[in-house]
Amino acid sequence: MPLQAEVTDTEDPTMVDIAPVAATNPWLHPLAPTHPPSLSERLIHALEAHASAEAHDLATLQGLVEASSDPVLKLLVALVTEDEQRHHGLLQSMVRRLQEEVEFVSSPSAVPVPTANTDSAQSQAATVLRSLIRDEHEGARHLRHIARQEPHLYDGLYPLLLETIARDSEKHATILRYLLQRVEASAD
Repeated sequence: MPLQAEVTDTEDPTMVDIAPVAATNPWLHPLAPTHPPSLSERLIHALEAHASAEAHDLATLQGLVEASSDPVLKLLVALVTEDEQRHHGLLQSMVRRLQEEVEFVSSPSAVPVPTANTDSAQSQAATVLRSLIRDEHEGARHLRHIARQEPHLYDGLYPLLLETIARDSEKHATILRYLLQRVEASAD
């Protein structure tokens, strides 16, 4: 047990009493965990905290919309709100999957986890996925090109919207690349 020196008032200042440090007393921390939380438990807490923060932001955005008569603000906040609501549903599904691991209870609304796929159409799927990935990248480049042609159209609103669609196309390409990797891995 760590010790802490304490000087008493009644004794010679060179004299020191040794007293135990209270911070290590288990009676002062009866609810301290005996083991660290599992990875799943840590992820659950982190995802729930993120979902809570997003819910707070959505409420703030809703207040902004209600206080404004600007149709552009309402349009853009609606786009953000749709994404955030979709993210919230996905986060809830991910948390349910992690809770299954912790609680050993199955949930039909949990995110599915990857399993081995022995589909006979793997070769065709890989070809289709490569084509879709290429199309998403080309679409994103084309939208950005259009946005550069008229960067100030409607005070920059159209270029902004085209950029967000281009980013969504890049996100779709990332998802499709993941699927392609799964298809190729299962073919091996």
